[in-house]
This record gives sequence, structure tokens and C-alpha cells, in this order.
Amino acid sequence: MKIAVDIDGVLADQVSAVLDAIEKEYGLKYCKSDVDRAHWSFAGREIWSEIARLLADPEYVMRVPLIEGSQKAIKQLCMHDVIVVTARRPNAEEATRRWLCRHFPSLTQYYHARTGTKHNIPSDVLIDDLDMNIVEFVRSNPDRRGILFLHPWSLNGTDIEDYSDQVYYCPEWQSVVRSIDNIMGDRP
Repeated sequence: MKIAVDIDGVLADQVSAVLDAIEKEYGLKYCKSDVDRAHWSFAGREIWSEIARLLADPEYVMRVPLIEGSQKAIKQLCMHDVIVVTARRPNAEEATRRWLCRHFPSLTQYYHARTGTKHNIPSDVLIDDLDMNIVEFVRSNPDRRGILFLHPWSLNGTDIEDYSDQVYYCPEWQSVVRSIDNIMGDRP
């Protein structure tokens, strides 16, 4: 089975990293639970714009921490064909690949998905932290499955509930691994 794994919010704890930078640069302190939607803003700035700006700095990219349990889970999924998928801008690709090599050396397949193109990912399963990406992916093919890696910003008012037979909701990596096992068990 081919599994696509998003980087930010799934492998990389991008929100914690950007919140640390916001505190250092602007003197504003926020928690991950404050970021309750994909287009969250602080002091008139959108978080995704800040992330894009910060990702242009290779040193920042290399400091982004891991999502807890991600390394162990990726090792458990090694019998599958696992590819990394990201919508990070091309100026961050070299540092992103170095970050992946450092933390996930087994993940050598890299797919760059521009915003709004995750339905083109060549895989059976997508693990992502945004409902809009999961909906786009599963809507494109009834045989596909999506795993929504739950964070406070994961649900943004999409029609994801219309795809309940194709979507698994997972708050941490061990539940992702169990969901992959369930998906495998449902395949002919």
C-alpha cells in the first residue's frame, strides 16, 4: 500500500516552532491550543505567512522539532511504500530534505504538492493535519483513505463528515499505525 505523509503537523511540529519564533520576535506568547483554525492570525499577521517566511531560513528548518512518536511510527510502517508530501515552498526544499534525512532517513520519496493539489498525490492513503487536504484527497477517489492527524486547527468547516467511510481521525501516531492496520484489513 502506498502511504503519503505530510510533513508539517504530522512529522514536524511546525506550530510549536513558529510560536516560539513569534514569542522571540514579537514578544507575543501563544500555545498550540490557541491555533484553532488553519487561517489563524495574531496581531494582524497570518500564521501561515510567518511559517513561509521562517521556512526560507535553513537554520530554522533544521530546528523544527518532531511530532511525538513520529520516528517510531514511520519505522513501524516501513513495510509499506511511504512517501513524504509537502506544500512547503521550493525555497525550503533543500533544508527540508536535510531535515528529513536527519530524522527519517528511510523516507526517500518526496512529492511536492502545491496548495490545492493533494488530490494528485500518487498514493492510497494520505496522512495530513488539515481537513481540507483530506477531503480533497478522498473526494477524488472512493478507494482512497485519509487519516486526519488531529490538532486544534485540523477541522475548518469542510464537509469531511460526508466521507466518514474513508476518513480516520487520529490524535497521535500510535492511532495512525492502528488505522493503517485497519485499512489493510479492509483491502481485498
